[in-house]
Amino acid sequence: MRRRILRATVLAVACAVLLFALPLGYAALRLYQQDEEREAQSLGEQVALSLPERITATGDPIELPPVESGTDIAVYGTGAHRVLGTGPGAGDAPVREAEEGRVVTRQIGGSLVVAVPVGGSEQVRAVVRVASPASEPLRRAALTWAGMLAPAAVAVGGGALLAVRSSRRLARPLEELAGVAREMEGGDLTARAEPSGLPEPDAVGHALARAAARVDELLRRERAFSADASHQLRTALTGVRLELEMSLAAGPNADVSDTDVVEGGADAGAGAGSRAAVRSALAQLERMETTLDDLLALARDIPERAPLDLAALLARAQEDWHGPLAAQGRRLKIMVDDALPQALGSRRAARQILDVLLSNAATHGRGTVTVHAKATAGVVAVGVEDEGDGIPEAGTDGVFERRGGEGGRSGGDAAQGGPAAGSHGIGLALARSLAEAEGGRLFVSRPRPRPRFTWLLAASPVEEQETSQLP
Repeated sequence: MRRRILRATVLAVACAVLLFALPLGYAALRLYQQDEEREAQSLGEQVALSLPERITATGDPIELPPVESGTDIAVYGTGAHRVLGTGPGAGDAPVREAEEGRVVTRQIGGSLVVAVPVGGSEQVRAVVRVASPASEPLRRAALTWAGMLAPAAVAVGGGALLAVRSSRRLARPLEELAGVAREMEGGDLTARAEPSGLPEPDAVGHALARAAARVDELLRRERAFSADASHQLRTALTGVRLELEMSLAAGPNADVSDTDVVEGGADAGAGAGSRAAVRSALAQLERMETTLDDLLALARDIPERAPLDLAALLARAQEDWHGPLAAQGRRLKIMVDDALPQALGSRRAARQILDVLLSNAATHGRGTVTVHAKATAGVVAVGVEDEGDGIPEAGTDGVFERRGGEGGRSGGDAAQGGPAAGSHGIGLALARSLAEAEGGRLFVSRPRPRPRFTWLLAASPVEEQETSQLP
């Protein structure tokens, strides 16, 4: 911006100087030419007045006035013959025209020639011819132009200094606003720009400050709500956990819940089944608490790009989802390529994304669920697929749209084991937002059959991977 203001101001001043200097320079040249013509004519008239009545070459000598070097004076009598002075022997065109009784001015070659008639217009008895260098007006004009360059340079320099000062005064508030915007982008919503005294930048600064204050207030309320909600949920989950742990500690003959009470006693198999159900419920509660902690941390923290142990996360996913899928008579198959580079991302976000994708496959898919982690095109790709019929063509684009909850499935989709359009709720939308916040992507790479969701993660540079592998 500063360069543009400086360039525009200097160009405007230079154009203004030229618009004044060119006509003024031409006027000065014409003035000097007219002065030279008047001087030559005045000299010719002076000589004409000093001439006697009869002009002959043999009469009394006639003295001509002294002139500057390069200026010639000649007197021509009847017949345009030179009588005295310096000039062509026979009168030239100006001399012949002056014999008609009028003053003639011509530029012949490099000389300015003025011919002045002697006598009345009815009888011209002689002609005085004055010739001076034609370059003299140009020389005087050049000196004047050189003198004009100094004021012109001062004007352009003054304009440049004014432009520098103005550009600094105009650009500084905008640069400060840009710096404040960068600080706000980095998370500092308290950054403010100092008043500059310019109405427009100050108005922008005030609007930016009001917007930052509004966003800060909204974030504060959202974080307070998240903290309160998580506290209430943790309290409820802790209560349920205590009840289940107490039921589990009571032994196989104790009542686990009101629905587990068996009139007249329960056999050992029913007691063992109840204990297994309690352990499963405890595991689910632990997963819920982990999910709650992860989502609360992700909502508060800035997305991180730390080295991610993808193999460990997949192993944990194998432990968490093997049992739920086996209860449906389905398998979980996890494959990791040997040359898989180290990925970058957040461990919490990666865990939630994997849980959402596996939950989606377990709920809406069928058959074996396959998770394949591999390197492709310089990134790490994690594909999650099942053996269901896939996503209907009408629902492919809207599968990641955020909805109020996990919607119901049509009877046909439920029977076929394929996902229904509009049935994915906020889970996949949350997974995609987490993936994009970490600099990755989540999309449907194969909608049907055997639907596959692909999650792309950034790979660590080769240098970082080699450093991390050093003992």
